[in-house]
Amino acid sequence: MQNLNMSSNKSGFSNQIFIIVLLAFLGLSPLGDPHLVGKVNWILGGAVGMNPMDWFDFVMHGGSLLISIVLTIRIIFTSVVKAKK
Repeated sequence: MQNLNMSSNKSGFSNQIFIIVLLAFLGLSPLGDPHLVGKVNWILGGAVGMNPMDWFDFVMHGGSLLISIVLTIRIIFTSVVKAKK
């Protein structure tokens, strides 16, 4: 298993970008009308009739999108800190 920490080599950076793209794709799938948008609208409407599978779907799509955003911010922050040194 490959180490996915914030490394300074080029392949480590490309691996992180690949993971971010995959997580963002999962969070925004399907591409036409993302499940996450429908689930958020459903929850904002009171979540009436939501089954456990709907909540699981929300957590899976929302979690992957959240992780991709956090990883992107982490890469940007790390590159800014390295640039100041």
